[in-house]
Amino acid sequence: MKRSFRVATLGIGIGVTALLGSCGVTRPALSKEELADRRLEQIEQIRTDFVAISSKVVRRMDREQRAWEEAKARGEELPAPVLDVLAISGGGDWGAFGAGVLQGWRDVKGELALPRFDVVTGVSTGALIAPFAYLGDDASLAVVDDLYRSPKSDWIVLKDWFVFLPWRESFTDTSGLRREVEENLTPERIARIADESKQDRALIIGTTNLDLGLPRAWALGRETEHMNERGGVKRVHDILMASAAIPGIFPPVVIDDTLHVDGGTTANVLLGANLRSEQSVLGAWRRTFPGRTPPKLRFWAIVNNTLGDSPSIVAPSWPDIMGKSLTTLSRSSTKSSLRAFLAQAELLRRAENVDIEVRFIAVPNDFVPPVDGAFKKETMNTLADIGLRLGRDPANWRTQLADFEEPVLTIEKVVEQDKKAAENAAQPSESALPAPIQR
Repeated sequence: MKRSFRVATLGIGIGVTALLGSCGVTRPALSKEELADRRLEQIEQIRTDFVAISSKVVRRMDREQRAWEEAKARGEELPAPVLDVLAISGGGDWGAFGAGVLQGWRDVKGELALPRFDVVTGVSTGALIAPFAYLGDDASLAVVDDLYRSPKSDWIVLKDWFVFLPWRESFTDTSGLRREVEENLTPERIARIADESKQDRALIIGTTNLDLGLPRAWALGRETEHMNERGGVKRVHDILMASAAIPGIFPPVVIDDTLHVDGGTTANVLLGANLRSEQSVLGAWRRTFPGRTPPKLRFWAIVNNTLGDSPSIVAPSWPDIMGKSLTTLSRSSTKSSLRAFLAQAELLRRAENVDIEVRFIAVPNDFVPPVDGAFKKETMNTLADIGLRLGRDPANWRTQLADFEEPVLTIEKVVEQDKKAAENAAQPSESALPAPIQR
C-alpha cells in the first residue's frame, strides 16, 4: 500500500513537472524547408550586419585619420590615430577576472593606457561585461567590478528535483542573474550606448542560434539605436542573457522566434573571422580608400580562463565531469581562435606591411579556486583581485601563446609584482608602479 502511494505520488509529481517544464520555451513550429529558408536569410543578415559594422568603423577611422592629418599640416604634434578593439571571452564566474583587469587598467598611463575602444566584443560572461567596457567611464567599470565581486545566492538556482527529465530546458533558473543585469544595465546606460553607436563605435555580442545551427554576432550598438522598434530594453537584455546561457545549465532565450544559447558554443572570443576579407574592417578601408594607409590596428583580448593546461584529478561525478569538460572546451576554443588570429596578424605585418598589434591577458596558469563551486564570492573576489593587479602593469599583456605553454605568469609572480609596486610606492620615481590593493 505504502509503495503504491509512493509510486502514485511520484507519478503525479512527474506529470505536473512535465506540464510545467513544457511551458518554458515556445516558438512557431517550422518545417525543414522553412528552417532551411530561415537559415539562408540569417546567413545573409549576418553578412549584411558584418558589412554595416565594418563601414561604421571605417567612417570613424577616416574621421580620426583626417583630423590627425589636418593637425599635422598645421604643425601640431598629436599621437597618430589607433583603432582599438577589445574582445572579452567567456568563462562563467571567472568573468570576475576580466572585470578586475579593466579596473586595474584604469591606473595605467602612457601609450598602453586604457583606450576608448572603437569596437568591443563579448561572449557569454564577456557579454555581460562588454557594455560597461564599451561605455568605459569610471562609474561603469566600477559597477561591473562590484557586480562580479558581489554574487547573489539567487543568481543561479536549481529548479527542482526533476531537472534531469529530458523535456526540461535547463537545470537552473537564472531570473536572479537577469534581475541584476537589468538593474545595472539601466535604460539610461542603454541610451548612452545608443549615443556612442551613433558616433560609429561598435558593440558586438555573440550568441549561438541552435535552431539554425549558426553563430550570431549581434551589433548591439545598432540594436540600441533602434530598440523602440525592436522590442525595447527587454531585447537588449535578452541578447545578453542568451549569450551567457550555458546549454542545458542555464535557460535558453528565444529571439526572433529561434532558440539562442551561449555564444561560446560556437566562438568563445570574437576577434574577427578573417582580417583579409573584403568585408572586414581592413578590407572595407582598402575598398573605400585604395592606396591610403590605414591607422594602426590594436587588438586586445581579455581571457577569463587560463590558457595553459591544468592537470587535475576529476571526481567521477557528472557535475565535476561536466564542469571540467566545459572549462577544457572553452580553453581549447579560445586558444584556437587566438592562434589563428595571431597568424593572420603576422601575415599582414610581413606580407602587407600592416601596422597591427595583438595583445591578450589571461588568468595565471596555476590559479586554484579557494573554494569549490561556481559563483562563490571568495573565488570571484580572488579572481577580481588578480585581474586588478595584472591590469595595473602593461607588461602582463602577452603577444605569444607560447608564453602560456608553461606557467610563466604564476600567482607567485603576481604577488611579487605587488611587493615591488609597494616598494616603488614607498620610494616614488617616474617609473614607479601603482600601489598594491589596500585591504
